[in-house]
Amino acid sequence: MCAIFGFVNYRRSLSRSEMKELINRLSVESEVRGKDATGIAYVKHGELKVFKRAKPAHKVRLYVPEDTVILTGHTRMTTQGDARYIYNNHPFTGKTADGSFALCHNGVLYNDSQLAKSEHLPKSKIETDSYVAAQLIEKYGRLDFKTIAKMSEAVEGSFVFTILSDKNKLFIAKGDNPLCLIHYKQLGLYVYTSTEDIMKNVLKGSFLEKLPFEVIKVTEGEIISIDKRGRFEKSSFVPNEFCYGWNYYGYRKPAYDDDELFDICGMFGVSQEDLMLLYDMGYTDEEIEGMLCDRSMLRECIEEARVLVGEYY
Repeated sequence: MCAIFGFVNYRRSLSRSEMKELINRLSVESEVRGKDATGIAYVKHGELKVFKRAKPAHKVRLYVPEDTVILTGHTRMTTQGDARYIYNNHPFTGKTADGSFALCHNGVLYNDSQLAKSEHLPKSKIETDSYVAAQLIEKYGRLDFKTIAKMSEAVEGSFVFTILSDKNKLFIAKGDNPLCLIHYKQLGLYVYTSTEDIMKNVLKGSFLEKLPFEVIKVTEGEIISIDKRGRFEKSSFVPNEFCYGWNYYGYRKPAYDDDELFDICGMFGVSQEDLMLLYDMGYTDEEIEGMLCDRSMLRECIEEARVLVGEYY
């Protein structure tokens, strides 16, 4: 339950203060999906820069040059790889024949260890499952739609990947995890977050709040790219169906939009059976995520669900 965020300021219309405000709002509002670490990547004078800290976003000061065109960021809730070690946190860097890149991932990958063996990937001290995506792209030797599709079809799990190249080009590959992308055409500005709720909170009371924008729909199995001039392109991949509906207990569970909740619910003292009860009661992924941050509400909703289905303590 991590979060991705960022922008493409392709007309360079944002002032220094506006850019600072936008970065702060994006990172802090994304904390709802992860407080263990915060990181960003951007390009400065043709060189990829990555900054990350093992702290929640509201405790990190994020600065970028005034002429920054594209920024990609991440807030992390740890599922694999100790966040106290900076190298386990996003963004992860890699190199191909095209240059360097930075990759962020929202989701959980199940087959990182298997891929490391079958693809003969180099050993690394990085323990995070997400890093295998960067390693695969490095192995494929290029950063483009074809290699991103190949990587997206190789991994098994839930994901949205954002990848920034040192050529100032952003790629987003959408699996079954949420993504909200909007476009301020008059400003020459794209903004993205993991969820609509996060986006609403980012915009509320900001310099962008009253400006018209277009919602750009990106569906599962699509890859988009936006370059430093705002050129928007789209491609696709075939989602790996392994991750849709199977769990470690060998039975079929409903293919909810945010399967990673089943993988992390135990960290909050919630069984998968109770999580399924909440879904059966009609709660959405975002509502359940909110409950995980409010234990009293979580207990109350689970108790209510159990009573309604006849499961008393």
